[in-house]
Amino acid sequence: MYRHGDRAPITLYPNDPYQDPSTWPNGLGQLTKRGKEMHYALGKWLRNRYDGFINKRWIPEEVYIRSTDVDRTLMSAACNLAAFYYPDKVDRFDDGLAWMPTPIHTAPLTQDDLLAVDDSCPRIKKELELQENLPIVKNVTDESQKLFKFLSEMSGENITSIIDVDYLYDTLRIEALYNHTLPAWTESVLPQMKALSDFSFEIVAMSEELKRLRAGPIIKEIGNHMREKAEGKLEKQKMFVYSAHDTTLATLLLGLGVFNNIAPPYAATVLIELHKINDERFVQMFLRNDTNMVEKPYVLRLPGCSDPCSLDQWLNITSIVVPDDWMEECKCDEPYDFQINGATIA
Repeated sequence: MYRHGDRAPITLYPNDPYQDPSTWPNGLGQLTKRGKEMHYALGKWLRNRYDGFINKRWIPEEVYIRSTDVDRTLMSAACNLAAFYYPDKVDRFDDGLAWMPTPIHTAPLTQDDLLAVDDSCPRIKKELELQENLPIVKNVTDESQKLFKFLSEMSGENITSIIDVDYLYDTLRIEALYNHTLPAWTESVLPQMKALSDFSFEIVAMSEELKRLRAGPIIKEIGNHMREKAEGKLEKQKMFVYSAHDTTLATLLLGLGVFNNIAPPYAATVLIELHKINDERFVQMFLRNDTNMVEKPYVLRLPGCSDPCSLDQWLNITSIVVPDDWMEECKCDEPYDFQINGATIA
């Protein structure tokens, strides 16, 4: 699973000095040239890692790619695949075009029950509201009221929450990245804003309920794929690829208990690999969170398991966040009690 590449800001704030549409010619939230370059480079890196295991030509039964239904994730996947499946001359359908089409699957955001689950799960909104009352979240929010007021006055935006700060910080960070001089008022508050931005990713799935509702579906799918591969039911399948967002990666890492509490950067990639060693199946997990990384990615160790972790142990440990009936747990007309190793959590 990887995050999309560099993009334009999602939103601008009322007092933003860079309101001219020419500042972001492709539109707000869209993938930039840098973003395309990032994923083309990542595609090369992935090809180098898996060359000899994954065929150089796309084979339908071998690799399946899914993206959220958002321009920047779809385009990131396309750029990534352009490098991963760079065609030999004999495979090119146009001599002047070193590219071969590769299918990318998606689902409308309102129907996505895997990578963008919030619209499909009413209970998530309720759990997010409950999470605001957790002591750690409430304390951080209370301590940030002075900052909220200052940011509201200076930006013209109504800043009332940690998430609001994250959105504003994201806009400022990108504008600075593109050498746009930030207003003088930002200098003294940017460090505090960054800290709150990082914290906002911790709370995308801080409670056990949110881990199950937000991370559960993708962890369940990954686990099912590995189990079926081990049982010989996916004989030809070798890779599933997911093109998503920073919050998607953070949610997955939180669900697995391996999040480093730092917002996933552009093109950050989580690798979950199934290995066969002496007829035993083992799972290894890695994080590539630096677009300039040329060395091996960071090893992620599932809490409670050795590295490598046996598939059976991996499935058993992660079962705590895998819903038996996700749609049922997503209902918010009444509390849903689910079992975790014999204990009930309401």
